Amino acid sequence: MTPDFPARFSDALVSEIKAEMGRQDLSSRALARLIGSNAQFVSSRLDGGNPRTGERVILTVRDLSAIAHALGLSELELVSRAQSVANSNVVPLRRVRTSTEDLAEVASESITINPDDTDDQY
Repeated sequence: MTPDFPARFSDALVSEIKAEMGRQDLSSRALARLIGSNAQFVSSRLDGGNPRTGERVILTVRDLSAIAHALGLSELELVSRAQSVANSNVVPLRRVRTSTEDLAEVASESITINPDDTDDQY
């Protein structure tokens, strides 16, 4: 384990929680209601943190358990996802619902429209 692994893991854990919140279309306020807390509690752990210091509050095991269950996940699933990201040297891919969503995005990046363009030109 490298010295910076704990920081990478902590960041990955928060990122995985936020990603799952996005998949479920949950706001910080909605997650706070699910875990019986307030939005400031969630924000201090997942966002900017303490307004005075600017540092994110570290998640406790109790926080992790409450958040995981509110998201319908086990603690192990959430930790495994974070560990996988923290151990990798690559940025995880963005998940899309369908391939057409991805194709539309690529098509919108094209500057010119040419009917003679084919995939083999890429």
